[in-house]
Order: sequence, then C-alpha cells, then structure tokens
Amino acid sequence: MISRNDSLRLLQKLNTQKLGKKGKYPAKERRYAECLKNPERIHKDKDEWFIYVPSCFNDCLGIAKTDRVVKTDHLELDEKTQKMKPQKKTVKVWTQGSRFAFHHGCTLYDTPKAYHRWGDAINEIKYCVSILSGTSAEPAMNEKERRPGKVEFSILSPCQRTRSIKENGEYKLTQDEFVDFLINGNPEIISK
Repeated sequence: MISRNDSLRLLQKLNTQKLGKKGKYPAKERRYAECLKNPERIHKDKDEWFIYVPSCFNDCLGIAKTDRVVKTDHLELDEKTQKMKPQKKTVKVWTQGSRFAFHHGCTLYDTPKAYHRWGDAINEIKYCVSILSGTSAEPAMNEKERRPGKVEFSILSPCQRTRSIKENGEYKLTQDEFVDFLINGNPEIISK
C-alpha cells in the first residue's frame, strides 16, 4: 500500500520541474517508476486517499505502462570488450507522469463500496465528485513552464430519503490541486 504521505511527496516532485544547465526544461516528460497509487488496484483494496480512485482513472492520473530496458539473468558476449555481460530486454512497466487529465464525465466516490449495487452503495457513500469540465496539465518541457490545467467539479452527497445523491456545490481547481484534493481532501470544500 502506498501511503498518503508517499503520494503527496511524489505529487510535489511531479508539479515542480527544475531548469537544466542550459536554462531549459527537459525535452520530454520525466516519468517515475513509483506511482501515486497502485495502478492495478481492485475495488476491495484500501488506501489512505480521501477519494477512492479506481484503476480505470490511471490515465487521468498520468499513470501508464511504458517501455523500460532491463537486464536479464542471461549472459551474452560483448563484441567490443569480448567480455560476458547481461542481456537486456524491453518490458512494459507502470510509470508515473504529470499529465493529469480529469475531464467531463469522470465520477469518483470516497469508497470502493460505491461500485457495488446502488441500494447498498448509497448507504456507504459520504462524498461523490463529478467532473463538469477539465483541461489537461502539461509538464514543463523545453522553454515552456508547467501548465497545471483546470478542473471544474461538483461535490455531491447522499440523500437517504430519496436514495440518491444531491449537489453540495461547484468548485474550480487546477489539475494539480485537484489531485491533491483526491489524496488529502480539503476541509474548506467539504464543509460547505
């Protein structure tokens, strides 16, 4: 399990990019081997995040399988040095980038139990987050600084009398701030 503090530390790294020696940002997005959350989680997995984010939202969180070159246990002869060296192969691994892209239609709940039968789920839900619109965050690259993107969303909560959810308010955050909200919550938003 990835702790809330681990996720927040990685989010800070993703949101801040340092200029290189030539006064430019990297030419391509930096991807990390550690991820904000377990990319292969299932509904019964628990974590410390304020809002439960299922694996179907990996792309929105900048999590993707990418090619990585790894050494194998097999040896091969290096023709230049005439010495044995480990063979290498390309494998797909989960990596974390900073292109957050929550968009219209994304709906998240505070519990994995929300994805069960609605009659049972409505009794377990405290908060629902419904994305109204969004523009993607983009990493700092070349001469361009990081663009944090935007998210407009509603917070909804259950109404036991009607067995439905009702809107509590609409909010606007950057994609970066929104991911922080998913991890940490925000008393100013939730208390309204």
